[in-house]
Amino acid sequence: MIVRRLRRGLVGVVVLFGLLLLWMGWVAFRGVSAVPVRSEMAVILGTAVTQKGEPRPALRERLEEGLRLWRAGFVRKIMVSGAIESGNHQDEARIMADWLMARDVPASAIIVDSHGNNTWLTALHVARLHPQGAIVVTQWFHVLRSEWALRRAGVKPVSGAAPCRFRMVELWYLFRDSVALPVYVLTKAP
Repeated sequence: MIVRRLRRGLVGVVVLFGLLLLWMGWVAFRGVSAVPVRSEMAVILGTAVTQKGEPRPALRERLEEGLRLWRAGFVRKIMVSGAIESGNHQDEARIMADWLMARDVPASAIIVDSHGNNTWLTALHVARLHPQGAIVVTQWFHVLRSEWALRRAGVKPVSGAAPCRFRMVELWYLFRDSVALPVYVLTKAP
């Protein structure tokens, strides 16, 4: 009797783990195969900056991808959205805008959102602008959740773009985003 229960429990754990791996594979696939579609704006999601106010590698990669989209004519405007970091009080969005302007993107083409503290808030801020489509620019593991958030907030059409770089630590972020997306689906409403 006990052995049978242990087997069932083990089978249940294996099945759940298998389903999680399949889901993570789908999230990863959607991120690495994202194809940007010509839209009114690119939305570059912020992430940490250095104490000196410089983009860390992941943020710099997002900025480079957004700049590439703008230069290629995929978008007319770029929204940079990030938080004012609590530890060093750096304004991620302002730093992102300065980075883009230093590369000849005019200030008139940049929208600064310094209150994009998370993906959902950024999606709501984008929706208030009523753009004719948006390309969300983030890392590959975050594309699916970001696209979903913008669509849920009312932005259409939405596509994604991600830098073509990989770091081993991103597997942790893939797990985190794979869990976060169902939570978003269940808890976020415009």
